[in-house]
Order: sequence, then structure tokens, then C-alpha cells
Amino acid sequence: MTEESLSKIVIENEEFALREWDFERDHESVSSLLEVVFENELQMKGLEVKNIFDEFKSLLPFLKFMGIFSKNFKHVLDGFVIENKDDKIISSVNVGYSLDDKYEISMVATHPDYRRKGFARRLVTQAVEHSKNLGAKMCILEVLDINEPAYKLYRSLDFAHYDTITRQKLEPDQLSSVKQVKFPKEYQLQELERNKKTSKQRYELDLKSTPKEVQLFHPVQKSKYFRPLLIRIIRPIARLILKPKTKTWTIHRDSNLVGTIYVNLSKKEGTPNRLDLMIDPKHNAKLIEPMLTYAMEFIKENLIVEQNVIIEFRTVDEIQKAICEKYGFIIVETLHLLGLKLQ
Repeated sequence: MTEESLSKIVIENEEFALREWDFERDHESVSSLLEVVFENELQMKGLEVKNIFDEFKSLLPFLKFMGIFSKNFKHVLDGFVIENKDDKIISSVNVGYSLDDKYEISMVATHPDYRRKGFARRLVTQAVEHSKNLGAKMCILEVLDINEPAYKLYRSLDFAHYDTITRQKLEPDQLSSVKQVKFPKEYQLQELERNKKTSKQRYELDLKSTPKEVQLFHPVQKSKYFRPLLIRIIRPIARLILKPKTKTWTIHRDSNLVGTIYVNLSKKEGTPNRLDLMIDPKHNAKLIEPMLTYAMEFIKENLIVEQNVIIEFRTVDEIQKAICEKYGFIIVETLHLLGLKLQ
């Protein structure tokens, strides 16, 4: 047993150790665990945990440097694991800093051979305590709608259900048939110009498109759009280091911002292309199809590796669901979002 244990656990005469995880030391073991636990979900999305962790590994020097100045980066890879007597990781949880003293709990996983022993409850409780000690105001997490045992566990820990989102995917070979649907003439599309005016407009658009009941647990934060001076200075350096393949466009009507399109192109196998649409609800019906097809056309013309396209939206948005299905997107998963207020 490791000497770094936070606590020893004895269940059915077998001893286990709960400790903080060290990403550099543990990422391969945790990756293997997640591949077993989430095999079906990963296959559906075309994801490989190893590739995702490899990207984080390449970012470690940058994250450590940035962690000197900002807790946004310092606590991205916090977490805990439980080991058996052979020092094999059999259960894990990640808890990372999100925005404005909010922490996100993820990767709650227990090997099938060790389930129903209370490990998930112990790890989530530990993650919540860890967040409290760091001054968190709230913890949030996601759970599959079909994972009733996990949902009941989180609800028993006083997490409140505040939203439900649907994730869909499009196979890369279906991009070839996409035809751009023109925007109605009253709308103007352009690449994002980063300035105070557009930051204010994007913030106000986010407020409009986020239901008030969701904002009780997932408030729209100004800090998402108005970055501190240090972050604005470092952003160009970070882009040179990370070389992200992203693009953002804005859609206006009569000088009012009514929609944004965001695309993140995959750079390697095992990580999908991602697109996100944010639309003023009043313009939803008119804009979803032209915005979606514009983004898909861009992905098709700039594809780096043939990977799935992933999009997510609120499950209650039947218009976006129908339009996405029209172009071949299929549902990968539906997730309940839960939150726990700590202060």
C-alpha cells in the first residue's frame, strides 16, 4: 500500500487505500480503468481516453506555469483514486476548477469487479470536501439519464437536478452530402472580432439563451467573456503553444448579436470535431439550419483527421434536435446536470 493514503478502507476483509491522484504517475492506470468502465460510451462517441490524457500530458508544463498565477489552471487535474492491496487503481474521480469558485466533478468510475462497495460515494464525498477546502461555492457534475444508480447516489448527496442536455454525433463520411443553407437576408455573419463590444454582446446573448432555472446552478459568468488582463496577455502565447484549430463566428441582425458558431477541429484520432451553436431563442427557428450547415461545411472543407462531429444542446430544444437529425446526427447520450451549493 502506498504511504500517500488519505485513508484506509476495509471491506469484506480486503484493504483499500484512498489517496490523491498524481496525473503524471497515474494517468495510464486511470486511462485503462476509464476505457473499461465507459467502453460503450467511448465507442459511440469515437473517443479514446489515452489520446485525451496524452493531450493533457503535453499541456502539463503550460498548466504548471499558469498555475502559479491562476487557480483556473492549478486545479484542473485534481482528483482521487482508490487502490486495492496490490496498488491497482480500481476507482477514480476527477475534480477540476471551472469558473468563479465552481468545481466540476467528473470521471467517477469503479471497475466492474468492485462495484456496490460504496467507493463512488466515498470518492464523490472526498471531491466535495476538497472543493470546499479550496473555497468552492458550488460543485457540478453530469450523469447519464440511463444510469439510475449513479443518479440516485448524487441525489442522496443533496445534488439538485437543474438541466438535461443531449449529445449527438455525425459520422465524418456524412459531411460530403452537406449543402449550405443560406442565411435569411436580414442576418449578417462574420468572424468573431474580440473587443469589449462583442464581449458584452456575447455575454448578453448567453444570458438570453440560458434558462433562469439553469442559472441558479450554472450562472452565466462575465469572467467567461471579460478575461483578466493577465489572461489576455498570455492568450496569444498559449495559442502559439497549444495551436488550437478553432473558429468562431457571430450572427447579427440590425447590429444586434443573435447567434454564435464555434468549431473546434480535431487534430488527432480519438478526439472528435466539436461544434457549438448559441442562439437568441427568438431567432431559433430561422437560424439553426443555416448556422449548423455553415459549421458543417467549414468542418468538411478544413477536416484534419476523419473523426466524428459532436454537438450538444438542451434536450428540450426540439427544433435543434429535428434539424440535427435531418442532417444525419444521431443521439450518443442524454445527460442530467446536477449541482450542489456549498455556500
